[in-house]
Amino acid sequence: MSKDYYELLGVSRSASADEMKKAYRKLAVKYHPDKNPGNKEAEEKFKEISHAYEALSDPDKRRQYDQFGEAAFQYGAGGGGFHDPSDIFREVFGGAFGNIFEGIFGFGGTSSAGGARRGRDLEYRIKIDFFEAVTGVSKQIKVRKYDTCSHCSGTGAKPGTSKVTCATCGGSGEVRQSGGFFSIARTCSACGGAGEAIKEPCLECGGTGRKEVTKKITATIPKGVDSGIKLRLSGEGESGLNGAPPGDLYISIQVKPHKFFSRRGIDVGCEISVSFAQLTLGDDITVPGLYGDVAVSIPAGTRSGYVFRLRGKGIQRLDSSSKGDQHVKVKVNIPKKLNARQKKILKEFEESLGKKPAPGEKGFVDKMKGMFT
Repeated sequence: MSKDYYELLGVSRSASADEMKKAYRKLAVKYHPDKNPGNKEAEEKFKEISHAYEALSDPDKRRQYDQFGEAAFQYGAGGGGFHDPSDIFREVFGGAFGNIFEGIFGFGGTSSAGGARRGRDLEYRIKIDFFEAVTGVSKQIKVRKYDTCSHCSGTGAKPGTSKVTCATCGGSGEVRQSGGFFSIARTCSACGGAGEAIKEPCLECGGTGRKEVTKKITATIPKGVDSGIKLRLSGEGESGLNGAPPGDLYISIQVKPHKFFSRRGIDVGCEISVSFAQLTLGDDITVPGLYGDVAVSIPAGTRSGYVFRLRGKGIQRLDSSSKGDQHVKVKVNIPKKLNARQKKILKEFEESLGKKPAPGEKGFVDKMKGMFT
């Protein structure tokens, strides 16, 4: 089962940004994998609290989470996470201080051994129609990004050749500088920390192992999405360097408004015009719904502006099969003009009520005339 993000950080649902940052700092230091080597439980906990903090520290993501739960971030290929947890750690502890802090405790950074660096995350904004959001849809999109070079398979070396050990660092990827009691290790500038050098670079990618391409990607958009939701396609971002994993692609959704239906969360609303006689005498009518026409029974004496609630006729919730409601507002349709016979009938109707208007008060017909003209 999904874990509550607020519970993971140990804060209330009304916690401020500062309270959440303070809670995350304390937990991040406690569960960082490099401080708990070999402890898979601690590693998983570190990922969970990092993902929880990233969601709740961003106002838009927090609003999405409060409304849809973890499903707001899990739909799409691979779901279930955001940026690399170490990126979040470094961002919270901040720049140079973050680097020193990691050095003291032996923390790893975002690059792994050999100068590997995770690929960059990408974002693609897409507009979909109202009913595409209701029923779900698959969209083929084109993304311009750096992908693994197909000519050298990402090695950066000319096909038929191979990399050689870096002469500057001897293959360690680091260059050590001693000064008194201290010894400082820095990333080798010659090989960028890879420990290897390319004698004959690939002519297609220039030795980077990546090439800018336009890639067609199919994005599966689930039922119930709304504007502001971001879907995560795992591994569809830019390719990593030196064998590191690729980044992710985030699909930012914007839903076009509908002429007839309005939306509020998973509920939908609409307005239907009916006659004075239908409201007075009652009637059974049919109105458009999201999944086909639906019947509405209007009781006699219903006032104009009354809203009928049709349970389960709204939009399906992202994280379950339950649906919202459809709210149908009935509004009397007032004719613009009345002929002599219609006016006479209304006058007779008013007289049949047996109630005369008080001095200075408009009668029923006068009121209706004012509405009709």
